[in-house]
Amino acid sequence: MHSIETNMNYEGSDKQTCWARFEATVNNLQKRRDKDLRILSEIELMDFFNQYQTITADLARARSLGAPDSVVDRLNRMAVAGHMILYAYNAKPKPKSSTRWWASFAQVLRQNLWALGLSSILFFGAALITFVAVIQNPPLGFDLVPDEFLHFNPAKEDNMHDIPSLSRPIAASSIMSNNIQVSLLAFGFGLTAGIGTSAILLFNGMYLGAIAGWFSVQGNSRALWGWVMPHGGVELLAICIAGAGGFLLAKAIYCPGQVSRRTALKKIGKSALTMEVGVIVMLVFAGLIEGFVSPSSITYPTRIAVLISTLGLWGCYFAMAGNQVFSRRH
Repeated sequence: MHSIETNMNYEGSDKQTCWARFEATVNNLQKRRDKDLRILSEIELMDFFNQYQTITADLARARSLGAPDSVVDRLNRMAVAGHMILYAYNAKPKPKSSTRWWASFAQVLRQNLWALGLSSILFFGAALITFVAVIQNPPLGFDLVPDEFLHFNPAKEDNMHDIPSLSRPIAASSIMSNNIQVSLLAFGFGLTAGIGTSAILLFNGMYLGAIAGWFSVQGNSRALWGWVMPHGGVELLAICIAGAGGFLLAKAIYCPGQVSRRTALKKIGKSALTMEVGVIVMLVFAGLIEGFVSPSSITYPTRIAVLISTLGLWGCYFAMAGNQVFSRRH
């Protein structure tokens, strides 16, 4: 029968490397007065937690198989040290929930830029292809553009609609409801392994591209973009983020890792839900602009300024909120 050292393959093995890495991280943290895990990056923190789980599993196995005392003692010291660091971190008072959520929306998005990229490629890719197709073949517009836009006459040269002031609250409410519904569908259909999310993004991208192409063919592109610019940047970004939330859910189904799909969905679902709640806030913001600012009499340059400023504000938020590197510098 092989000895316990052979069974666990201690000498010159990956086990030794794993233990040495864990000991080095523990020693580094213990040198700090607060032993705060926040000095670790997200990847390093997950690696530390995974190593801790490996250490505790090795300790249990070493005890049950009768490993040498030196091995058990070493593993026990590492497990105790890791437990104390993790317990101290979890016992620290946390920031107020409102502050934590406000930062977490931006943090979750930064951590999942791949999902935002995939969502944006599908949405804007479909829009661009359809836009070019309608420009190159205008009769295609009769098949793709809704009837209400086929013979639409803009109210002004640089604005599609001139909604009376008293009607703008109703228009804003209707716009918000529609956009939130689209975002919820893009998010919720992530549970179809991302197939439904992809379909929603492709369909809405084609819808946008077809209308934009048709208005360009009809010579009304200035009126369209004059209407869209004040609110469109935030609105389209929000829909892409909603799609990203759906793809996070799809990731849990396609790549659950070493846990069940249900467990993976519970783990990833919190991040995905944080993104969707943030999307709703963005769409309320965009809906207010679309209902009150877009149909107003402001000039075309002012509309461009609104687009740049709103996207700039959201861009600064996503780059800085909850960013510890930025916080330490300031």
